[in-house]
Amino acid sequence: MKDILAMIKHTSTWKLLYVEDNELARTSTLGILNEFFADIVVAVDGEDGFEKFKENSIDLIITDINMPRLNGLDMLKKIRKIDKEVVAIVFSAHNETKYLDDSKELNVLDYVLKPISMEQFIEVLATAVDKMKD
Repeated sequence: MKDILAMIKHTSTWKLLYVEDNELARTSTLGILNEFFADIVVAVDGEDGFEKFKENSIDLIITDINMPRLNGLDMLKKIRKIDKEVVAIVFSAHNETKYLDDSKELNVLDYVLKPISMEQFIEVLATAVDKMKD
């Protein structure tokens, strides 16, 4: 699925949990995410993200890895105890590739490298739409 309008038709009905501790990155990325999702729950770190996951019916998680209090992968470990199927995407800096094996164990759908490339994000989001349609 690469038709952006068809993709937005799907994603606009989803509730997204977006977890990012860096305020500048969070603000700029929300500009992109708002084009695709009508309902975004924002968390400022992994602990906040885990609490918001428990309080909401989340369809998709997009998370950073390195964050204070609880990193993104540790948050996903806790979430997987509640929901093994929720789709998760990791936004990652280049130097975080050491987490790739842990991500695979946690059934992370894919990585999007920072700074966010719209082309790469759309490709990964299309994969999420295809997976969630099945």
